[in-house]
Amino acid sequence: MAVQQLTDRTVGRFLGWYHRETAIAASTTTNAVQIPPLPPGSKISTRVIAQTNDAKVQYTISADSLVVAGTAVWEDWPEGSNVGTKNDLIEGPVTGLRCVTGATSADTTIFEILI
Repeated sequence: MAVQQLTDRTVGRFLGWYHRETAIAASTTTNAVQIPPLPPGSKISTRVIAQTNDAKVQYTISADSLVVAGTAVWEDWPEGSNVGTKNDLIEGPVTGLRCVTGATSADTTIFEILI
């Protein structure tokens, strides 16, 4: 299984990362986005924009090696599966995030992460 890396965002004075996927089709589970070790108390902003299709974010605390191997155990974010725009803050530590879309339509979904 392929693993995606976050994009470094060096805007201003703060170190951070960003990830964005667009045009995620119905009935799709994206490749995992590996999350780096973060300081205690760090929060990860996540957003899913699904116009008519339902979508959700899943996270894992499985070891990095399991994320890379595609054998991590995944859990749904507290927001569950939704239509429309949903934002949530996931408090670390987590080792990976991914987006899962439903099969309700051919609409596409956008998935974003900001640390």
